[in-house]
Amino acid sequence: MHYACSLTFLAAGVFLLSSRRRDWLLLFWAAAVLHEAGHLAALRLLGGRAEKLCFRLSGAEIRYSGSGISYGGEVLLALAGPGANLLWAVLLAAVSRRYPGELLFRFIGCHLVLAMFNLLPALPLDGGRVLQNVLEARFPLEGEGYTRCISCAVGGVLCLLGLYVLLKNRNPTLFSAGSVILLRSARKKTLHLPKKLLKYKFKL
Repeated sequence: MHYACSLTFLAAGVFLLSSRRRDWLLLFWAAAVLHEAGHLAALRLLGGRAEKLCFRLSGAEIRYSGSGISYGGEVLLALAGPGANLLWAVLLAAVSRRYPGELLFRFIGCHLVLAMFNLLPALPLDGGRVLQNVLEARFPLEGEGYTRCISCAVGGVLCLLGLYVLLKNRNPTLFSAGSVILLRSARKKTLHLPKKLLKYKFKL
């Protein structure tokens, strides 16, 4: 499997590692690695093969081969990442009852935030991938368009909330996340018949 990092991801990493909050960043990155491990484990179970792991400012993206993965399999694959974070949060919470510590509590928080955020129904998040597969199974031609409309709405709401937080607390995190979702969702694609439909017929 090949690995790649965008320049924006590397620049953001260098900037944040030099800041006072680098301990939070390292914990978050550790949670992100376990998140992607969940995706890779599910991909292996579904018979797919990871070809490339790209790290971007908007998050990690796994490119894989496996045309035989059904709509249900795609949903499982998308949920495996947040599921891994929630599982680790539960396990760490059990450990924290015996060995409490601030660092452990922070790591649990990172897992919970990463899982909840990725479950939002917006592309390119895992929740958006779930939504797209469900809609494409029901509406083969219109499903992608519906997903992008919903994603744009979610991104717009996050931008508004993020702008409020930015003006009040000078924290750009939520606004930046909403902007990435809005820009990625608004990107137009050629209308196509989903490839999976050529082999699978699903009714929800």
